[in-house]
Amino acid sequence: MRKVISCTIAGLAGLAMSAPSLAQFASFEPADGGIYFSGFAGGGFASDAGFNGEQNPAAGVAGVAGAPANVVAEFDTDIFYGGAIGYQLPFTSFKYFHPRVEIEVSSLDSDVSAGSFNGGNQTFSGDQSQLFLFLNSYNDIKWNPNQRFIPYIGGGIGVAFIDENILYFPNNGTATAPTVGVFNDETAIATHGAIGMTYKFTDSLEVYTEGRYTSVYGVDAERRFIANDGFNADVSDRINGFSATGGIRVRF
Repeated sequence: MRKVISCTIAGLAGLAMSAPSLAQFASFEPADGGIYFSGFAGGGFASDAGFNGEQNPAAGVAGVAGAPANVVAEFDTDIFYGGAIGYQLPFTSFKYFHPRVEIEVSSLDSDVSAGSFNGGNQTFSGDQSQLFLFLNSYNDIKWNPNQRFIPYIGGGIGVAFIDENILYFPNNGTATAPTVGVFNDETAIATHGAIGMTYKFTDSLEVYTEGRYTSVYGVDAERRFIANDGFNADVSDRINGFSATGGIRVRF
């Protein structure tokens, strides 16, 4: 016990002695700041959507109460694009990090390419629309005031406006057009993490490339029969995806 206490006291003493040097390393230094605008576009790679639930059909609607209602949809690669207004904060922290914050609006519309219901064999079509509003925080990593290539890391939190129209019909020869669908039109919490590289042409003009991973949480939808708009099941999923984009940033 005494040994544990003595080690703890020694550790606290060491931390206290090192605090001034840590504070000095983390000190804020003045740096150029200001407003900027950016726009970007590139590839959006939506992950498979796996909507899960239990059938609870309305009166007169096909289905078995309590049976699984698991719909998997696969998506094509489509264009992810957007724009932002930001502010570079007028200081650096931890010596190398130059923070900035921004408000971003971005969009990804993905066509459905394939899928399955309860692991079966169905023909899928339709689309998924995602409109994002993010509050982003990034850190440009600079070790030289004349640096041209500037890596950065960061992420954002916000909301996603989701519109699902996932359509399908069984491959059993009885249907040639979609008979069932997963539909929603709702707002959900979204986050993303990003890493990128900026090339500085001038003090006011930059180009950049970025990779990010986005998650949308608690996306609820309904499985319905199309002919009579018959409700069959509530289903839900978490939507994920990766994007690779290039953009232009103009500073003022």
